[in-house]
Amino acid sequence: MATSCQPAPFVKHLETYLSDLERWLRVWRIAINVSKSSAVLFAKAGRRIPKHRPVHLFGEPIHWCDTPRYLGVTLDTRLTWSAHMDQVRKKGVQRLGVLGLLLNRSGLSIRNGVLLYKQIIRPMVDCGCPVWSSAARSHLRKRQVLQSQCLRIATIVPWYPGNKQIHDDLGVPFFADHVIFLAERLDSRLADVWKPLVKQLGRYLR
Repeated sequence: MATSCQPAPFVKHLETYLSDLERWLRVWRIAINVSKSSAVLFAKAGRRIPKHRPVHLFGEPIHWCDTPRYLGVTLDTRLTWSAHMDQVRKKGVQRLGVLGLLLNRSGLSIRNGVLLYKQIIRPMVDCGCPVWSSAARSHLRKRQVLQSQCLRIATIVPWYPGNKQIHDDLGVPFFADHVIFLAERLDSRLADVWKPLVKQLGRYLR
């Protein structure tokens, strides 16, 4: 276990990089909010992640964090995406309640109800999906449950029509297929030099 007197090799490398970053920021006169920065160590499952002393930038500490948030995506030390999925699920359930109240009181058409789902809930749920598409299939099933609930509320159908029939009638793909489409679209737009690196982030749902 690393201590403040004997930091782990990767901590030394990080401190060296931060020193170079300080000089670069000063040369280009770029300000950075250190208090909003955090350090995270990614490791495979089963490996113990020791707690290290904070690293510093411009004399301010950058603390280690297990679940940092970057560009709307919550990361975790094992890259299981559990923290991100749980957070998005809670927000999705809240918006689902708002959508249900809006549809019940306004009497919108089925077309507009589905449009509200696509504009209010789905963009939040699939944000960053090319990155977390390697998450466990149980997480994707939870997203599918949320989508099916939204479509049933939008269409106000009885219990007996199956989810597949509802999706087919509305022309809405299942959530896993939607994620595959977005991931493949990103893949097609990447330069050839980046494609192998992106594919190494995790398995694609193909």
